[in-house]
Amino acid sequence: MPTPTATYQEELVDVARDLQNVATGRDPKGPSDLADDLRKYTEKPAARPLVDELSTRTAKAIMGRELAEQDAQRLAHNLWVSVYAKDLSERQIEMLQNDVQAHLVSLGVGEDTAQQVAAQVGEVQSSVTLRPRRWYELF
Repeated sequence: MPTPTATYQEELVDVARDLQNVATGRDPKGPSDLADDLRKYTEKPAARPLVDELSTRTAKAIMGRELAEQDAQRLAHNLWVSVYAKDLSERQIEMLQNDVQAHLVSLGVGEDTAQQVAAQVGEVQSSVTLRPRRWYELF
């Protein structure tokens, strides 16, 4: 899994703040701010609509929920990995999806809604990955 540099760490604070704004409903532009902040981590134009859908699903899932700063940071990190990471293995993608889903469920999000967000994580990863399957992953 990639680790964010100091610059990305600072930007992830903005993503976490966007998530908290969406959760509390304080800022009506929160969902679009979230999408804008995540979209800048991909260079592939074809991935942008998928990132927007990930942002939309995440916003709907957390809207009206209590989102502590630590939870917002963890979710921001996972969303960043979803969009930024270019060479995750299938196993790593599955682990990322499971972590996103379990985290959302722990926040009180319904299982079906959390599953939809996790599925979109996989869709985004499919569109941004540059990693070919290795021979040992076929068995």
